[in-house]
Amino acid sequence: MKTAFVLGGTGFVGRHVSRRLAEGGWDVTVGSKGETATPREVADLSRVTIDRSVEGTLLRDLFEGIDVLVDVIPYEIVDAEQLVALKDVVGSVIAISTTSVYADDDGRTLDEATGEEDFPRLPVPILETQRRVVPSDDTYSTKKAAIEDILLGQDELTATVIRPCAIYGPGDSQCREWFFVKRALDGRPFILLADEGESIFHSTSVHNLAELVRVAAERPVTGAFNCGDPDPPDVRRIARSIAAAVDHEWEDVLLPRELSLDRKVRNPWSGFHPWLVAMDKARDELGYEPVATYEHAIVEDIEWIVGATAEEDWKEVLPKAADYFGEKFDYAFEDGFLERMRR
Repeated sequence: MKTAFVLGGTGFVGRHVSRRLAEGGWDVTVGSKGETATPREVADLSRVTIDRSVEGTLLRDLFEGIDVLVDVIPYEIVDAEQLVALKDVVGSVIAISTTSVYADDDGRTLDEATGEEDFPRLPVPILETQRRVVPSDDTYSTKKAAIEDILLGQDELTATVIRPCAIYGPGDSQCREWFFVKRALDGRPFILLADEGESIFHSTSVHNLAELVRVAAERPVTGAFNCGDPDPPDVRRIARSIAAAVDHEWEDVLLPRELSLDRKVRNPWSGFHPWLVAMDKARDELGYEPVATYEHAIVEDIEWIVGATAEEDWKEVLPKAADYFGEKFDYAFEDGFLERMRR
């Protein structure tokens, strides 16, 4: 039986990757800090307590003979260097990156975007050959680009880099979907949709991401691969799908661009230009096929969100969402905004 070690294997993405590999016949070991309760997805898998931030933790004998090492949490440049140091004891490495490494031809990047003028204008769809941010230790995306370069530049290590978009699914504490779920649960009669609800920022079901990891593990190859859902939804479709999942109806208020600039009316998918990736390379080189559509995957996600927050403070259940949303639930502002607009 082939062996896999998933670093960060109890987190949101890691638990689903670990489960998918196990269901695919892999002998999976899950590595994590052990700071939180073990999620049900990995309860029956081998687990190792490991903290990569402690020097010397990624011991060679721990990974000796592992067929694939999946790193879900490579955030720092030193993390890539740790993986390279294991090149002669593991069969291959798969590292999770991000599509925010892409920059447009004028050098505009997602990390630095503050509005319409400096938001990246990327091709539709984005190919893996698209220009990237300049690798450095400055931001989340520049660090990811540096990690990619280190891994993909190794002659003696087979390294696959996977670039997901806006990941969603059960267990996500950032939970962009809460923007609409909370409004629906609060019985809001209308929803303000910036840019007439037409914005598209490619969604990535955690199940599709886990499946791409599985096929990459089966066919080790050095290269970078996008990961996005088939037929990704625009914002209006996202809002309607989420409202339907909690049996709520509201009026879509489609705001033109000139009324969409206030940060309070924008949402987590409000890009000023489309952000869509091509999936041809993963299909052609790895044999990848998606296992979930947005409409299928979002129902499971919303069931988890509603259940997890039913009797708990949502800010405790979704701490990253609490930090992320800030002023996004100012209903008095929204009521006043709509009244002024209709006058």
